[in-house]
Amino acid sequence: MGIESVKVIIMQNGKIIGRGKGRSGGAKRLSAAEAALQDALQYAGLSAEKITKTIATGKGKFDLPFVDDCYTEPITAAKAVEFLCPGTTCVVDVGADETMVLTLDKEARIQEMVINEKCAAGVGSFIRNMARRLELTLEEMSALPHIATDSATVSDGCVVFAELDALSLLNRGVPPKEIAMAITTTAAVRSCTVINDITVPALDSVVLLGGLTKNAAFVRALKAISGIDFVIPDEAEYAGALGAALLAAGWGAHHFIEV
Repeated sequence: MGIESVKVIIMQNGKIIGRGKGRSGGAKRLSAAEAALQDALQYAGLSAEKITKTIATGKGKFDLPFVDDCYTEPITAAKAVEFLCPGTTCVVDVGADETMVLTLDKEARIQEMVINEKCAAGVGSFIRNMARRLELTLEEMSALPHIATDSATVSDGCVVFAELDALSLLNRGVPPKEIAMAITTTAAVRSCTVINDITVPALDSVVLLGGLTKNAAFVRALKAISGIDFVIPDEAEYAGALGAALLAAGWGAHHFIEV
């Protein structure tokens, strides 16, 4: 239950058999979650009565009265990467509202967790909102060829200042795609500051998760700025839901500590 989207994974016998996705719904989060769940059930060819246990995660996890339990995002992210990429030592989750970085030991237990400060929040939402301001689709933003040059830059310390810088560039006649590259670069820089906050780096095997993994330009910028060759699993966007489904199935629950 994310800030911008709700994602559902249904598992059976250790395999993903259904998935659903929709906008988070804001004040209508419950109905948004129910709709995404119905999509996942239809995908799996199941009725709701066949679901034996449901676990929620994400910022809106406590808005769902029909779930059996709730887990924090670090726990579900760690669970997902243990399933998708065994041996991972670091997880970077880039979503609409935050960047989260975890380091794991060889038994996939969380050793350290860092989340962005409030003033650096909303990386994914920032990109989406600025795409609308620049009259570009998210697909066009994703297709940007490279990170920004010094000719077009925006603040990397505050969303409000970054938006003001971007609008100032637009008013000065800078092409929207150049501004979009500056925005993408800024978003990547802010995510990198969270990675750099880890006190004991474990960057030999780094998995990238979250909705922003679908933005190819952001991923290219993040790789270039951080110098990390991220592993991006196929289910990166659904990792939180996958981790919750694994916990619902009781898959290796003893491996994890609450943080």
